[in-house]
Amino acid sequence: MRKKGLQITNDHGWTIERLQEQERKMKKANMAKRIAVIRLIMQGYLGIQVAELLNLHRETVSIYVQKFNQGGMDALLERRYAPGRKPYLSSEEERELKKMLEESTPADEGYGIETGWNTRIIQHGIMSRK
Repeated sequence: MRKKGLQITNDHGWTIERLQEQERKMKKANMAKRIAVIRLIMQGYLGIQVAELLNLHRETVSIYVQKFNQGGMDALLERRYAPGRKPYLSSEEERELKKMLEESTPADEGYGIETGWNTRIIQHGIMSRK
């Protein structure tokens, strides 16, 4: 018995031709690749073939198809980023640092005779304030 391949269960009004046009217009290559996944599946390619053609993991192809089926193009192109590490400086400290860098020199702030800021001096200044 042959396994059923990936299928676009809801095309959200997108045709193969419209997908090709959208692919060409897309400035970000990784987003164009997501659209290509949907187009190729609509054209009858198997998920494993699409993965090989586009150099993607087959699970990634499956995820893109699932996203598109559920939410259309918006869901396919949505990128969620991890929140990242908590900033070392508070917003207030960042404002103070920016003001200091724009309005004074290291010598004015008591960091030797330097007339220009560099990362070494800035790091020393930040560490001494914490």
